[in-house]
Amino acid sequence: MKKIIISILITGFFLFPSIGLSIPSIDDPQIIDDTGDAFGYIDIESIWFFEDENNPDFLFVSMKIADPSEFTFQQTFAFFWTHKDVQYSCSLHLGFDFFEWKKYRAGKYEWEDQDVSMINGSYNFNSGIITWKIPKTLIGNPQAGDVLTDTWSNAFRRLGVIGRIGFTRTILDQVIYQILGNSMWDYAPERGSFGNDYSIQY
Repeated sequence: MKKIIISILITGFFLFPSIGLSIPSIDDPQIIDDTGDAFGYIDIESIWFFEDENNPDFLFVSMKIADPSEFTFQQTFAFFWTHKDVQYSCSLHLGFDFFEWKKYRAGKYEWEDQDVSMINGSYNFNSGIITWKIPKTLIGNPQAGDVLTDTWSNAFRRLGVIGRIGFTRTILDQVIYQILGNSMWDYAPERGSFGNDYSIQY
């Protein structure tokens, strides 16, 4: 019996080396959102943080979109969190500039004190997964054990110049919703609520 218990413990050690750690992934996202409440190309399914021990100076964020569209103009995807009472974000602006179709940004995102920089990212239109590679120096330089809180996200589409100055959020969105029965905004989780916290690993 003693040998059986020891064998189980050894097997568990090799098969599950991260027992006790909650490391979000596509199979264990920090935010899961209902789908069908927005147009598919801005309909958020899930979002998760992750890190790479070989690249400890970066924090990665991935967002899965239900029905991605590469060539739909003026899409915005954003994810927000708080570290030491400061709000940070990463975002993708897609289809606003013909010569720079995809713009990935990250940094401090306080409403009256924003400091965001261009970063590297990718959007796999087959899987619907957007990924941001964020230098930790841009987001408060979090250290192992620090906790990122108040996680939430949104995705939306603005239409032309009138959308850029904000009217898509109110008048146009309501008109389009009444006509087409779908929204040009999606919040994940629902507006005013938050997803799970994340503990920095490296």
